[in-house]
Amino acid sequence: MTAVFWAAAALAAAFTVVRVLGAERGTPLVQLVSYTPYAALAALVAGAAVAFLALLPGLVLLACGAVLAALVVPRLVPPPVPRDGVRLRVMCANLLFGRNATLAFVDQLKIDDVDVLAVQELTDEGLAALDDAGIDALLPHRVVSTAPGGGGSGLFSRHPIEDPAARSLDDIPMQQTAATVHVPGAGPVLIESAHPYPPRQGRVRIWQQQIATQAVPSALGPPRVLLGDFNATLDHAALRQLLRAGYRDAAAERGRGLAATWPYKTETLPFWTPPITLDHVLIDARIGVREYGTRPAGESDHRPVVAELVLPAGFYAG
Repeated sequence: MTAVFWAAAALAAAFTVVRVLGAERGTPLVQLVSYTPYAALAALVAGAAVAFLALLPGLVLLACGAVLAALVVPRLVPPPVPRDGVRLRVMCANLLFGRNATLAFVDQLKIDDVDVLAVQELTDEGLAALDDAGIDALLPHRVVSTAPGGGGSGLFSRHPIEDPAARSLDDIPMQQTAATVHVPGAGPVLIESAHPYPPRQGRVRIWQQQIATQAVPSALGPPRVLLGDFNATLDHAALRQLLRAGYRDAAAERGRGLAATWPYKTETLPFWTPPITLDHVLIDARIGVREYGTRPAGESDHRPVVAELVLPAGFYAG
């Protein structure tokens, strides 16, 4: 039995080293690192139980659990809520090949009083369904780039936009739409709907490159918001590198960094998968977060996420 305990301790130690060093390379390590919060809890519980039977492997498990928990817990500890500023409510939603472009989804936009919506996996059929549901009356300004399957993208805004753009990420045609949104009382904000390709077997390098090529904030230009389905959690080195480039995660800013967003339509998967956080609202340092939450998945396998951002009044005149 002691050998079993040591095997568990060795696995926990190896997982911890990979996570701490950001050394996940290829499958299945990239996928496994997604479950770091679960690994932290499992190591702590297992360590507490094993320590009564075999002290040393139990202590190794407890130490691994403590290290992993130290990486995860800050996402649950929010800074003070910003009080002053101009409100901007944003939502991002993966539509699952356009299937969640429904009347119920548009009704949720009304309930949340959304100012800017970023969608991924927007198809021609999905766009037509959104129009039929009356999205134009809520969010009349748009830039869209539809595609069959999961490559489409769209950005819809209550406020006027300029410089609408759609770009195709390298290697695999994943569309991303972007625009400068002019928010009354604040100024221009650069907003982009993000959707890097998922890190499937043989495609991990593409996933890493597509995250690495995301636009980053610049102190010389307007504040930037990057939101969407990143196919990555905050435990992935690729996404943490993007945060180090100048972004903050809106969920973590409100202590909701473990609010799971995927999967919620499990018939698309060959087996049950614990929910993880793949959808994010990333903001630069000039933007605050007053509220954050997830919404029902509806016909999608992703939960939409909503954030109420706080923009300094008249922060940028350029």
